[in-house]
Amino acid sequence: MRRVLLIFAILLTGGVAEAQSTTELPRWDVNLTAGFLGARPEEVGSPYGDDWYTEGRYGVSAGYFWTRHLKTELEFATSGEGDRYVTRTVTVPGFLGPYPVNYQQFHRLQQATARAAWQFLDNTWVHPYVNAGFVFDVERRRKHVPEQFHYVGSDPRNPANRIVLADEQRTGPDYEYRRGLALGGGAKFYVSQRAYINTAVQWTYSKPAATFSWIGGFGFEF
Repeated sequence: MRRVLLIFAILLTGGVAEAQSTTELPRWDVNLTAGFLGARPEEVGSPYGDDWYTEGRYGVSAGYFWTRHLKTELEFATSGEGDRYVTRTVTVPGFLGPYPVNYQQFHRLQQATARAAWQFLDNTWVHPYVNAGFVFDVERRRKHVPEQFHYVGSDPRNPANRIVLADEQRTGPDYEYRRGLALGGGAKFYVSQRAYINTAVQWTYSKPAATFSWIGGFGFEF
C-alpha cells in the first residue's frame, strides 16, 4: 500500500511540476457537450397542465483566450423534441364554471450563445469558471388537440347528450425567435495539459421563455 501511495505521489508531483512549467498560453479551445435541458416556453398560468418540459441537449462551442483567465466563446446547442400538456378552458351550457380542454404542445429548441467566461485559479488541474452573455433562440412548435366531448343527461350513448368541446386538429410547425440573456458556471477537470472534462450549469431567459441546462463534455485547448 505504501509503495502504491509513493508511486501516486511521484506521478502527481511530476504532473503538477510539468503543468507549472508550461508558460505558453493557449489561445483557442473547442468543447463538445451533452446533457439535460429543462425549458419553459412561457407561463401557462393555469393550475393544470405543464409549464416546463425536459429533453436532451447537445452543443458545440469554440472560444478564444484573451488572457490566461478571460475567454470569449460562441456556442451552438440544440435539443430533441420535447412535449408538454396545456389546458385551456371553455364555457359549456348547463355546466357551472369553466370546463378544461387539454392539448399537447411539441417543442424543439436551438440556441446560439455569445458569452464571456472568467476562469479562476492558475497552474491547477481544476479550473472553476463563470460566464455571461447573450442568447438567440429558435423554437420550433407544433400542436395536437385531440377530439374532446362533454356528456350531459343520463345516457352517454345518446348522441344528443354529447357536447363537442374540441375537434381534433394538428397545427404547425411554427417558429418563434427570441433574444435574451445567458448565465452559467462550472468547472474544467484536466486530464492532460490541454484536454479537459467540462461540467456546467447554464441558464437563459428570453422573455417569456426560460431554460436550465445541466451539461457535461470534453474539450481541448490549443
